[in-house]
Amino acid sequence: MRRFALLLLLQTAYTGLQLHAQAFLKMAQPLRTEINTGSSKQYWSGRTCVGCKVLLNNDSIHVYPNGVFAIKREAKPGRNTYVLSSTDSTGKFVSRTYNIYFTTLPPARVTPSFRIDNVTISPKTNTTLSAGDTLRVRMKGYPDGQASWFNGAPIAELPAAQSGGIPGYYAGYHVMTEADSMLDGKINVSLKYKGQTAVLPGSFRYTYLRNTELYARTIDDQCYLTITPDGDRLGPEKMGYLDRNVLLHISGREGSHYRVKLSKYQYAYIPEGLVDTMTLTEPVPQSIVNEARVWSDKQFDYISIGLADKLPYLSTQEVNPGKVIVDIHGVVSEPGFLPSSEGTGEISRIDWKQINPEVFRINISLAHKQPWGYKIFYADSNRLTIRIKHQPADLQLKNLTIGLDAGHGGGNVGTAGAMGIAEKQLALNLTLLVKAALEKEGAKVITTRMSDVFVDNQARLYNYRQLAPDLLLSIHMNSSVNPVDVKGTANYYKYPFCEPLNRYLHNRLLETGLADFKNNANFNFILNMPTEMPSALIETLFLSYPEDEIRILDENFRLVLTEKIVQGLKDFLQDAGK
Repeated sequence: MRRFALLLLLQTAYTGLQLHAQAFLKMAQPLRTEINTGSSKQYWSGRTCVGCKVLLNNDSIHVYPNGVFAIKREAKPGRNTYVLSSTDSTGKFVSRTYNIYFTTLPPARVTPSFRIDNVTISPKTNTTLSAGDTLRVRMKGYPDGQASWFNGAPIAELPAAQSGGIPGYYAGYHVMTEADSMLDGKINVSLKYKGQTAVLPGSFRYTYLRNTELYARTIDDQCYLTITPDGDRLGPEKMGYLDRNVLLHISGREGSHYRVKLSKYQYAYIPEGLVDTMTLTEPVPQSIVNEARVWSDKQFDYISIGLADKLPYLSTQEVNPGKVIVDIHGVVSEPGFLPSSEGTGEISRIDWKQINPEVFRINISLAHKQPWGYKIFYADSNRLTIRIKHQPADLQLKNLTIGLDAGHGGGNVGTAGAMGIAEKQLALNLTLLVKAALEKEGAKVITTRMSDVFVDNQARLYNYRQLAPDLLLSIHMNSSVNPVDVKGTANYYKYPFCEPLNRYLHNRLLETGLADFKNNANFNFILNMPTEMPSALIETLFLSYPEDEIRILDENFRLVLTEKIVQGLKDFLQDAGK
């Protein structure tokens, strides 16, 4: 039925083109005809009737056999008028007129009269600071003046080599001290020149964190640390997930994120909604590692160490040789202590290292070159446990459990190409083909969804972390605002131990003839984040690129993609077993 539903969608799309051969224009982009832009690069993509001729300002445009077209042009400053038209075989035509107003930023000029043009104070958000934090200021105004800001501190005018040759740029910084504890509000910047004074406040509020003993605890095991409070459409770049009830030292705040002091030299951020804050009445006891438990069962090896509290940790991995590296913050070890790794199935050696006075590192060397996943959590009160998964005994698909995540679903449609078939439907169709192929190989398959339903990303993450399949694949289609040049297949991963899986999948997908959009590291997608299993994000091709879209709408090509994904998994397993 699901295969029939997609075929019906495709048939409807094509039939609409063939039976109604009179000219029309169905645009994927742009959707507006009056456009103000700061970019000279302009793109159009859409579809028309099969056999229709498309012109843009009398330039003939290539139309693909399915009626899709894609165009790029360079706009000139000012108003650009483009007439897009489609003409059918009878001479009937439709047209659409686009007015694109391309405005370039004016070149920087010397401020002609006494004033302050603009002020930027960083961090550029409402911020709570503590001693040791740095505020930075940059101001443009009348040159040769005396500028000042926080506590009346002077701001130097930049020399020509640092200001693009334009005088009147001023910049400075201030490192917070306890003497700045009265800071509470916007910071004014002042400029004086020959008896004249101009004042302009910054855009945001800055306060001082008076309570240096402010702490927080994570609310569940879905809480994560980020590198900064800022990010892209996927949010701030994540550093890793923490277990529930982990104690964090709060040293400030930027916007909706608390700043976390992990150790003297390392900070992180966490969204305020992921923690409960508190004030400790007594100092946190020192955690000294002087004992460890190491044991094994049929699936996992375990390392467990006792701490004075649930303290934060970060981890990474290495491949060939396999290794898991865990840093625990706020911990010191007793000199000379080294636990035994005898009787374990995957761990070959454990090394302790105090990499600085506040960070304790555990290097876990593995028996195989490919790490198969691990989980870090607290058990038995404050005992930190690292659970290392054994390499499967027989690296064949028939012995493995594979997680298959079909991207998007329900109200989350994803992207769509000019033909109008949604990514959610194509991703589901391809996922079901892969599922059938893997089950034919004897694999057990766990899926996110088997129909067009919405599944929250946090629920996807939670389910796969709990179920912990041997491998996890998330299947998507890509998109770009540039439908003319950007194309091809891509893989994305977060952690080093996921690179081989993605590389083997990507190499096989390139055999389909798709262009190479690379195997990309350190990607912030939510299903790249679990450490419990190697994972891969497969962005099969660009729906926005007409030739890629034609391919994915072809059932035979989807079967080829399916075959290549299965072959890529086999390649990975074969290499892991060497």
